[in-house]
Amino acid sequence: RNTQDQGEISPMDKVGSANKRRAYLFHVLLKSLCSAGRPVLLSFDDLQWSESFAIERMADFIVNYMNIHDTSKVSGETCRRGLLIVGTFRCEEVKESGDLIERINHIKQSGRANVTMLTLGALPKVDVTKLVSAKLCLPWRHTRELAGLVHGKTARGNP
Repeated sequence: RNTQDQGEISPMDKVGSANKRRAYLFHVLLKSLCSAGRPVLLSFDDLQWSESFAIERMADFIVNYMNIHDTSKVSGETCRRGLLIVGTFRCEEVKESGDLIERINHIKQSGRANVTMLTLGALPKVDVTKLVSAKLCLPWRHTRELAGLVHGKTARGNP
């Protein structure tokens, strides 16, 4: 028996509408936060390990961020300037034809967001030593050996 013909909502409709409500509420929350004159930073780390669904939702959010019916008196441009989204991934672990690159290209082509790709190389051992020294508030001579271990354990200074 088809419940949709009788005006009832199927369990699948409820799941879909919950996801839509959640996405809408997330959009509204971000618009209200960044419209108050406070910039918002969203950081997504290690995107190479994300599931396709999560990547798709993130891209959909970016492309459609300003398309939500805005009933507030805050302009969309104000909200857009107050939001920075940073995503990181390891190039060597992402296929050129994979979901992540496809979605990044979709975002670029949409014209809805400025996309800047930065490639970071490995940190030299001396820079790792500086970071460890600064974090521990100790001189280089005391952290050189520890920094060497850190450098070796992080794929030779993987940023």
